[in-house]
Amino acid sequence: MSEPKILGQFQLEHRTIQVSGDDSSTGTAWLRRVHPDPPMALGCVVELDSTTPRLRLYRAEWPDDLREAAKEQTIAIWKTSRIR
Repeated sequence: MSEPKILGQFQLEHRTIQVSGDDSSTGTAWLRRVHPDPPMALGCVVELDSTTPRLRLYRAEWPDDLREAAKEQTIAIWKTSRIR
């Protein structure tokens, strides 16, 4: 199994979220808050290669609009990483 590589990052309100994935996992990307401190694993978006990707958060209680924004940003970053 290869180490996850950083695919990109995005801003969500005051948070900077890093998206990572690996070559062996075709449909999952992991989310990690890198700002503000302390850095924290947030969860993942699974089934990215399907028509219905799902966001799974470990602890964060986000309203629906933030959840949807995080999922959409992650999908866009993941798709861009597959083009390269």
